[in-house]
Amino acid sequence: MRKAISSLGVLLLAVALSSCAVVPPGTTSPSPQVSATSADAGPSGLEASGNVPELLDASYLDGLLVGVASVSTSASSNVFVSWPQFGRTVIDQTIGEYFKGLATDFEKTYTSDNAEINVGWHLIAASPNTVGIISDGYLFAGTDSGSFWKSIWFDPTTDVALSNADLVKLPAANTALAAAASQQSADLDGFNLSQIGADPAGAAPLVAFSRTGELLFGYDECRIAACSAGRITVTIDLATTTSLLTAKGLQAQAASMKPSAAVSANTPSPASPSVTATPSGATVNCAKAKCIALTFDDGPGPYTTKLLGYLSARKAPATFFMLGQQVDIYPKVAKQVAVGGNQIGVHTWSHRQLTRLNAAEIDSELSSTVQIIVKETGVTPTVMRPPYGSTNATVSARAKAAGLAIVLWNVDTLDWKTRNTEKTVAAALADSRRGSIILLHDIHKTSVEAVPGIVDGLRAKGYTFVTVDQLLGKTTAGKTYRHG
Repeated sequence: MRKAISSLGVLLLAVALSSCAVVPPGTTSPSPQVSATSADAGPSGLEASGNVPELLDASYLDGLLVGVASVSTSASSNVFVSWPQFGRTVIDQTIGEYFKGLATDFEKTYTSDNAEINVGWHLIAASPNTVGIISDGYLFAGTDSGSFWKSIWFDPTTDVALSNADLVKLPAANTALAAAASQQSADLDGFNLSQIGADPAGAAPLVAFSRTGELLFGYDECRIAACSAGRITVTIDLATTTSLLTAKGLQAQAASMKPSAAVSANTPSPASPSVTATPSGATVNCAKAKCIALTFDDGPGPYTTKLLGYLSARKAPATFFMLGQQVDIYPKVAKQVAVGGNQIGVHTWSHRQLTRLNAAEIDSELSSTVQIIVKETGVTPTVMRPPYGSTNATVSARAKAAGLAIVLWNVDTLDWKTRNTEKTVAAALADSRRGSIILLHDIHKTSVEAVPGIVDGLRAKGYTFVTVDQLLGKTTAGKTYRHG
């Protein structure tokens, strides 16, 4: 565990917005607080010893959020890291360097097939002049395991990232923080704020606000208390908070307590994608036709709309295994997937490797994703695909309880690895057979650009494209399928 802190910490200190906090799985923090979340905020909120910020609905970013980038691999280790993009040069560069750096450092440090890093993000404050997000990640590498987080604040109107010193008056904040910490120390084993250095307010990886406006400073596991305490936040009372905030800090507080759209309502929103309904394949008899199924994981994302256009133009339905956190960000695109005659399946909420989770955690990953898919698309999924194709008896049992069949694949195009359109097309054409289920990812531009070549090439060989449900026919919840 301490290796994880030190190795990732070296990286994080090297980038502009840096820190790491680790909480061992299964460790119970003293009186952990879980953030109140929106109905679509996913399977769980943030946990820490102390208060935590409220998670907001991503719809506050409509008109500002231009995409969600990601790194996803499952070669020597399992990596899934996603982050927002706002069309602001400095902000996007700062955020991108932080998230991409996490993935790069992890892959250099851990080469075991059993290692995993998963990093997503949440919105914690929104207004036209101040936005706050928080990274929320999980690292598993044997004894080096746990969760980490980081708050990132910025002004979208000026393309400026905001440091802790931009939000709080640091000399006074350190005095107030020491006083608040002294009252909290009795409740936590080994609590000692001085372990973080002479500037604990400036060094805090998390600066945020409670739903009632109190200033929160958050620290990594093992940094200011015993590791068993997990992540720790120290709360500054409201009266003191007001005296400590800069002008930008007051704006950040307001954006946390009373969030508003990051882009004013009179700003035109991007038009919803126009997709012509694609025949679902319901009339195809796969006992006679050479049926084959295209499947796409990890979306919806910034390239899914273009993909829908390719599929619609070629009247080729597909199956999309969606992440709940992505449906939350791209609800209109998810709806268009369904409208286009495609099938929607569950790929969990946050892309965690399910074989490392207990039954209750698996249930949460599945049920939260089903709920948001139903809400945003009107479709009730009947199939799921576990991230990395990783399944076991517990995963099968929980999928059965959720009414979901498990669908894997027998053609891996390796699009996630090669990131090369020509190689993706070649792999699909070379390896596909009657009844094949082809694995692709609509979060990669190169994969989406491969679709015309794949569809045209396989159709020239006499294949008929159908959704997974048509290929497999009636499925059994909890049973695993790899091909038709």
